[in-house]
Parts: sequence; C-alpha cells; structure tokens
Amino acid sequence: MIVVLSMTGVTAFASSDSLSPRLSHTDGANFRFSATESGGHIDATYYGYDSFVRADLTVKVEKRFLLVFWSEVGTWSASSSDVYGMFSHVFTLNGSGMYRATFTLTITGSDGTTDVISMEIKSEC
Repeated sequence: MIVVLSMTGVTAFASSDSLSPRLSHTDGANFRFSATESGGHIDATYYGYDSFVRADLTVKVEKRFLLVFWSEVGTWSASSSDVYGMFSHVFTLNGSGMYRATFTLTITGSDGTTDVISMEIKSEC
C-alpha cells in the first residue's frame, strides 16, 4: 500500500486514535482522495459490528495557497444505516495545485455512543 501511495502522489495521515482498539461499533474505515483534472474524487468505506446503527460522513476539501494557507473548496456530508457501506463523491476543484481532504466518520451504536474516525489526505494535480 505504501508503494501504491508513493507512486500516485497521495499522502495519507492518520492519528493513532483512528486505529485504536477503543472502537466499539466498527472494525474501521478506509478513505481515499485523488485530485485530478476531472475533480477531487473521494471514497470512504466502513465496516460495522452488530451494535452498529448509523454512519455519518463529512468531508471538507481545501486548496493550498501561498505555500502555508488553505482555502475551503467545499464540504460534503452523507449518512447510511448499512452495516457495511461506501460513500463516493466528486468535488469541483479550482485549477491545479495541492489539495487536502479531511474525512470525519462518526459511527453510532445501539447504546447511543459513537466512534469517530478522522483522516487527512493530500493530493496534487
């Protein structure tokens, strides 16, 4: 996977909390973001346990300017009650440059508690 990411120019960052065994309603999630001339393509998949009730995803895409600042391109949200699910969306991008997508997936369980998984992925087009 590291070889594939390095070949595509996509860099993924995950906090250790997103991989923590403290997750009680999901077996985890996978996120992908690719900035291309045709748009910013995002995919997110998750895998719920028996206690799973709902998945809510929010993705924010930003474009870098002046090397250190970020400007919001757009935000997208979706939800699902499928135990195993996939979300997919395409953002309209503002020309070439460095983009980052920030994923926040909230999994709600039958006891009302939530698991939150966040990840930031950068991609350049």
